[in-house]
Amino acid sequence: SSLDVSQEKLPCKEANLNSICIQEMTLLNRSHKPDIDYRTDLPEHPIILTTHEKYLSLVIEHLLNNANKFTEKGIITLHCHIDEARQQIHISVTDTGCGIPADKHKEVFERFSKLNVFTPGNGLGLYLCQLIIRRLSGKISIDPTYTGGTRITVILPVQ
Repeated sequence: SSLDVSQEKLPCKEANLNSICIQEMTLLNRSHKPDIDYRTDLPEHPIILTTHEKYLSLVIEHLLNNANKFTEKGIITLHCHIDEARQQIHISVTDTGCGIPADKHKEVFERFSKLNVFTPGNGLGLYLCQLIIRRLSGKISIDPTYTGGTRITVILPVQ
């Protein structure tokens, strides 16, 4: 609720994005599904960014857990890279799951939004991810060009 009532930027300090990603993928592997190949695509050199490590970890954790929840077989990939020209960091979670219909891409980021009432959850996860990313001066969205499941992309400023 504190995320919801404030628009202030979150207090940030330097963190290693590669380490955060490896940690979150390790946690996801504890609920490993046998028909899923879990992949991490990170740059060779660590990405050091100024962020709120706890909240960014929560966002990545949620995106990976969602991918795992809605994928029965195939691949889940956590990818990160720096766009030097735009001075942005791109983080994406791509899965080969059931996907999200194009007309629901904005709706899933609303509070209490659930596309499947029979799936566990309260419909707050992506809403909270969006609040966190906005407070980190970034953007989160579903990639409309990816049609093999779902790809959610987070873009954060380098500074």
